[in-house]
Amino acid sequence: MAPGRSHGEPEHRNLQAELEAERAATDHWRRLARQRSVAFAELRHRPAVRVVLALERRLGVIRRPLATTRASLRELTDRLSLIVAAVGRRPRRRLAELTAMLARLPAPIPDSRRIALVVVGSGDRAPLGSAGDAVEVVVVEPSDDTVDAVARAIESTDAELVGVLLATTEPVDDTWLRRLAAEVHDGVTATAPLLVHPHRDPTHATPHDGLVRAAGLTLHIEAPNPPELRGISAGATPEPERAPGDVAAASAAGILFDRSAYNTAGGLPRVHDLDLAIVELCTRLRACGGRVLVVPSAVMIDHRAVRSRRDLRGPVDGNSVTWRDAIDRFGPALARSGASRRLEPARDDDSLRFAVTVAAPSMKVAAEWGDWHLAHALARALRRRGHDVLVQTVDHADDATVRMCDVHLVLRGLEPVRRSAGQRHVLWIISHPESIEDEELDAADLVLVASERFAGHLRTRTTTPVEILLQATDQHRFHPRPIDPTHRHPVTVVAKTREVLRPVVADAITVGLRPSIYGGGWRDLVDPSLIVADHVDNEELPAVYSSAGVVLNDHWRTMQAWGFVSNRLYDVLACGIPVISDPVSGLAELFDGGVLEYHSPMELRELVDQVLADPIGARDRAERGRAAVIANHTFDQRAAELISALQRLPGKVR
Repeated sequence: MAPGRSHGEPEHRNLQAELEAERAATDHWRRLARQRSVAFAELRHRPAVRVVLALERRLGVIRRPLATTRASLRELTDRLSLIVAAVGRRPRRRLAELTAMLARLPAPIPDSRRIALVVVGSGDRAPLGSAGDAVEVVVVEPSDDTVDAVARAIESTDAELVGVLLATTEPVDDTWLRRLAAEVHDGVTATAPLLVHPHRDPTHATPHDGLVRAAGLTLHIEAPNPPELRGISAGATPEPERAPGDVAAASAAGILFDRSAYNTAGGLPRVHDLDLAIVELCTRLRACGGRVLVVPSAVMIDHRAVRSRRDLRGPVDGNSVTWRDAIDRFGPALARSGASRRLEPARDDDSLRFAVTVAAPSMKVAAEWGDWHLAHALARALRRRGHDVLVQTVDHADDATVRMCDVHLVLRGLEPVRRSAGQRHVLWIISHPESIEDEELDAADLVLVASERFAGHLRTRTTTPVEILLQATDQHRFHPRPIDPTHRHPVTVVAKTREVLRPVVADAITVGLRPSIYGGGWRDLVDPSLIVADHVDNEELPAVYSSAGVVLNDHWRTMQAWGFVSNRLYDVLACGIPVISDPVSGLAELFDGGVLEYHSPMELRELVDQVLADPIGARDRAERGRAAVIANHTFDQRAAELISALQRLPGKVR
C-alpha cells in the first residue's frame, strides 16, 4: 500500500473492488474449464459413447498382454545386448590381476576403534572375510521395512565406527575393513570401498564384468533429462593403488561411517529404498562439514544383478517414484554436494542453482510469451554473477531437474506452481495481480512484486516476506540501433491483444492516427493494412523500436491501477526512442520524465504530433529516460537485488 493510505479510503476500496472483479473473472474461466471436465464425464454415459468405451475396454484386454510381451521382449533384448557386448572379455583374468595388485600394497594402519557392521541379506554369502572375527556383526533380513531395521540395528550398538553392507558384497581380500577404517579421521566422516563387477556366467555376463561398478556415486545432471545417480568410473579398470578421493555419496553395497558424525547428521533417513537412504545420509554428512571418501585399495565385488545397460550406470532407477521422492526431500543438497553439472558452470562456493519457471504453457509457444524472454534476460544476468540457471515453461515446473535447484523462481502467471520442501520457493509477480491466492503467498519463502503499491497490499495478506523487484531491460540486447527501413514507421505499437481492442490502439484510431502494429490477435479488430506482423522475434525488437518515430504503450486495467509498469517501457527507452503511454502512478519519477503520458484520445494525438514535429527534442527526452533505465533498471541490477533479497531471508539459502 502506498505510504499514508488507510484501508478505508475510497481509492483503496476502488482498487480492491477492481482486484476482486478481476479475480472473479479469473475464477469464472476456471469454472468453465471444470464444467467442461464435468460435461466430458457426463458424455461418457451416453449410449453411443458407452459402446465405444466398452470396445476400448475389450481392446485393452488384448493390449495388456501385448504390453507385457513388449516389456518381456525389451528385457530379453537388453539381456542379449549385454551378453553380446561381453563376448571376448576376460573378467576372470581381470579379477586375478586385481587380487595380485592388492597383495603388493602396503598393509593398512591398525585401528583400535570398535566397529559394528550391519549386514543386509540372508547371510548365504559371507561378505566379511576375516574381519568378521574382529567386529560386532548384526544381520538384518530384507523386508518392507529394511531401512528401519538397519537404523534400529545401528542404534543398538555403541561402536565408534558403524558400517552397512549388503550380503551380495564380497571382499577381494581381508584388508578392506581396516583400509576403510584407517581413513575415517580429521573430518572424513564416511568411507566407501571400490566396487567391482564379478565374473558372471555367460547367461548373465556384462561387458563390465571384472571392471569398476562404482568408485562412489555422483549426481549427473544434463537438462532436460532427469537427474541420475551414477557410479563414478563405471566400466573402468580398477586402480587400487590410487589415493582415496572425495565423492558425493556411496551406495548400500558398502559404507563405513563415524558414529558421532552419523548422530550429528540425524541418523539414517527412514525411507523405503536403502540405497537412497545411504545417499541422503552422505549428503547430510557433507552438509555438516564432513567428507565422504572412496578408498580404492578397499576392493569389494558387488554381486547385485545387472538386467540392462542402465543398471551398469548406477544403483537407482532415475524414473522411479522413490527417486522422485528423494529429489523432493534433498535434491538441492545432493546437487550442491558434488553433482556432475551440465548446466552453466558455477565459479565459486557462493553460487546457487536457479530454476526459473514462466507461465508459457509449453516450449512450442514459449518464444511468443514476453515472460520467456524476460526470464532468459534475468538468467543471463545471474550467470554473469556465477550462478547456474535453468529456464523452463510451466509444463516442466515439476521436473526432477527443477527440484534439484537451490531456488525455484516462479514468474507468476494465471496458475500456481507447487513448491518443493528442499528448495527456496520464490514468486515474482509481474502481472495478473488478480490471480494470486493467499495460500500460495503463505507457501512461498519470498514474494517479489513489480509494483510498490501491490507489494504494500500483499503485506497485509501474508506473513511471507514481500519485496519490490521491478521489471527491467537487458541492455546487452536493447540499445540504440541503426534505422531499419523495413521497420521504419512514424507510429509503432508492439503488443498482443486478448481479443479486445487495446485502449491505446482504440484511442489512436479514434483521432485519426494509423499505428503500425506488431502482434497477434488483431486481424478481426483493426484494418488489416495496419498489421505489419503477427509476431516479431525478441532478437528483432531492438531494430523495430530503434526504427520507430514514436512507440505507443498501454497497460491492462488492473496492472495500471496497481502500479505495474509495462516491461515495454524499459526496452523502448533503452533503445533511446520516444514513447507515449497511458498514465501509471510514479511513471515520471521512474524514468526521469522520459515517458510522455496521455489522458485522453485528443491528448494522445497532440503528443504524437509534437514528437513527430520535433524529433530532436523528443529524442533528448527519450535519452533522459534511457539514462535512468541504464542507471537503475537493468537485469544485472535485478539479479543483484534478487540475490540480496535471498540473503536477507532467515537461515541459509543452501
